[in-house]
Amino acid sequence: MRIEIAVGLIGLGGAVVGALAAFLGVVYQQRHQARLAERERRAVLSQAAIDLLLADLENLREHAWSRPENEQLDPAWGGWVTEMGLILARMRLAVLRLPHQDLREMLEAAALYGFGNESALQEAVGLRAGRLLMVAACGEAQKCLGYYLRGEPMPSTIFLSAARDLYRESITLR
Repeated sequence: MRIEIAVGLIGLGGAVVGALAAFLGVVYQQRHQARLAERERRAVLSQAAIDLLLADLENLREHAWSRPENEQLDPAWGGWVTEMGLILARMRLAVLRLPHQDLREMLEAAALYGFGNESALQEAVGLRAGRLLMVAACGEAQKCLGYYLRGEPMPSTIFLSAARDLYRESITLR
């Protein structure tokens, strides 16, 4: 084999390897960009959900103070329950977009046991005042969302943890 042919084959091989490396680099870069775009999309959805949850928790806290004293006897009870249901429905939808599983589970449990339907939670924590329980659970939920936003570990909670325990217990009983 002549030296010119060998040099040509080596050059051709180098060009093929270089083209293959460039092609693989482009494919890798596109996949990496797609993953980054997906993470960014999820982060935006999560941030929107947190903003909505914080606002709804504040609405829920204010709504708790307007709770009628004697539920069944007060004609305002029906309107109060309807408004509570609307707030909780928005919250449940927003909770679905939270990436943090423990936070998501605590807020789902609070929506089930701590906001307007708290008789089981009242027994679990030993607090009988529905308004105060709702306000305290809202405060804990807002605090946990704040910790999550700052990237800090979840704080210990009394009412949300009790609601989560009741929630887990009800799931295992089925």
